[in-house]
Amino acid sequence: MNRYISFSGGVESTTMCILYGKDAKAIFCDTGAEHKELYERIDFVEDYLKKLHGKDFEIIKVKANVNTKAGRLVDSLTEYIKDYKFMPAGNARFCTRLFKIEPIENFLKDKGNIEMMIGLNYDEQGRTGNLEKLKNCTYSYPLIRDELDRDDCIAILDMHGLNPKFPPYMQRGGCKFCFFKKEDEYKAMYYLDHDTFLENKAFEQSIQDKKKRYFAIMPSGKSMQQLENECSHTLFSDIDMKKLYTSVEKTTYCGGFCHR
Repeated sequence: MNRYISFSGGVESTTMCILYGKDAKAIFCDTGAEHKELYERIDFVEDYLKKLHGKDFEIIKVKANVNTKAGRLVDSLTEYIKDYKFMPAGNARFCTRLFKIEPIENFLKDKGNIEMMIGLNYDEQGRTGNLEKLKNCTYSYPLIRDELDRDDCIAILDMHGLNPKFPPYMQRGGCKFCFFKKEDEYKAMYYLDHDTFLENKAFEQSIQDKKKRYFAIMPSGKSMQQLENECSHTLFSDIDMKKLYTSVEKTTYCGGFCHR
C-alpha cells in the first residue's frame, strides 16, 4: 500500500513528514495564491527530509484544473475569482473544495489502495480532515494514534530546525487573501510585505462586477484601499504584534490543508 501525507508546510504536517515520511510521499496542493514564504519553506523542508530519509522522500505538488464561467481552464484560485468576481467566504468555501480537496482526490483516485495520513494532533481527537471520501484510500491520524499534541510536534520540529517561523500576516489561513485573516494581519502585511499588500489591493479592485457591487477580501467589507489609507497615517509601532502570534482558534483551521 502506497502511503501519502497531507502536507501544508505547517507544524503538524511537517512533523508527520519527519516521523512517518520514509517510504511515503507528501502531497501539497498549490492554489496558485500562496505566500512566497510558503513556497520557500516547501523547498527547504523537502531538501532537509530527503537527507533525513536517505532521499526516500518527496513532496508531490498538484494543482487544480477548473473551468470558469468565462470558459477558461485555470489552475489558479486567483484567476478563478477574477472570472467569477466573487470572494470565498465562510459560507462559500469553494477555495478549499476546488483548489485543495478535489485536486488531491483526482490525483489519488487511480493510485490503487493507499493510505493518507492527516495531521490532526492528539488535542484534536474527534475531528476529521476534509478528505475521507475516496474508496481506495484508508485515512489515518498517526499523531493522534501516537498521542502527540501540538507542543510535542513543536519540540520535534525544534530538534530538526524545521519549526515554521511564519510572519504575522501568515498566522491564519494559507492564501494571500484568505478570509480567515484578521484585519491586523493585513495591517502587518502592509508594513512587512508591502508588495503583496499592493497585489491584494489591485486584485480586489479587479473583481468589482458590472453592477459595481464590491466584493472585499475581508469579510467586514472594508477594502484594501480603505485599510491602506488608515495604515498610511499609523506608525508600525502602534500595531500590537503580540496579538498576531496568539493561538489560532480551531474553528479557523482548513482541515489538513492550510499551514497553521
